[in-house]
Order: sequence, then structure tokens, then C-alpha cells
Amino acid sequence: MSGAVVAQLTIIAIGVLAFAILMRRRGRVLPRRSGSAFEAALAAISESAPLDDEFASIRRTVDGARFSAFDVHYTLRPLLRELAVSRLRVRRGIELDAQPGPASEALGSEAFAFLGEGRPPPPSNYRRPAMSLQAIERIVAALESI
Repeated sequence: MSGAVVAQLTIIAIGVLAFAILMRRRGRVLPRRSGSAFEAALAAISESAPLDDEFASIRRTVDGARFSAFDVHYTLRPLLRELAVSRLRVRRGIELDAQPGPASEALGSEAFAFLGEGRPPPPSNYRRPAMSLQAIERIVAALESI
């Protein structure tokens, strides 16, 4: 390599370094631009994601309960029982387990039999069909009526 080529490469390298330093300082001095429309839309989608995840979880619970007694007893029942306890307490002043008479009257016999305390776990054959969608809908309708 000739001395002229080395000198030109040195000048280019110094110019690149100076440009990099200048750009780094510019980034610290100037305020950052606000996000693009794409970033705003993406943020809106991620804010609604937890709600979508919750609906998907409830849907999986109901689907599982339609096909498995295990899922009915250990997944769907606790979810609906929590809802029943809360609604009875807040809207009627009734404790589900402590006041079985008024709770049964408010929920109806089918929903109370399903949600009440002392329901035995299913037999060891957990995979047998457990609850129809119509039965689940009737219990949810009873909870909504409280």
C-alpha cells in the first residue's frame, strides 16, 4: 500500500469516528420522538390482551368441564363458587355456606346443589362426561339473576 492510500484510509476512519461521536451526542441532547401510529396501535392491542387471556381461560375451563368430571369439580366449580359467594354476599347479604336456606332460595336448587358446601369429588373415573353446556348455562343464569 502506498502512503497516499494509508493517509486516505486514516482520514476516512477519523471521519467515521467523528460522525459516530456526533450522532451519539445528538441522541442525548434531542428529545426522543413520540411513537409512531404503529407503536400506538400495538400498545392498544397489548392493553386489551389480559382481558382476552381471561376470556380464553374461562372458555378453556368451560370446555374442559363439558368433557371431564375432574375439570368440573376442581376447575369450573371453584370459579363459579367464588362468583356465587361474592354475589350473594354483596347483593343479598347472604353467606353461601353459613346460610344454606336463603342461599338455596336465591340460587335455585340446581345451582345450590352444584355450588353448595360438601359436594363430593367425582369418582375415580375423572374422564367420563361431566356436564352439558345447557347445565352450565342454567347455573350461570342463576348467578346472573342474583
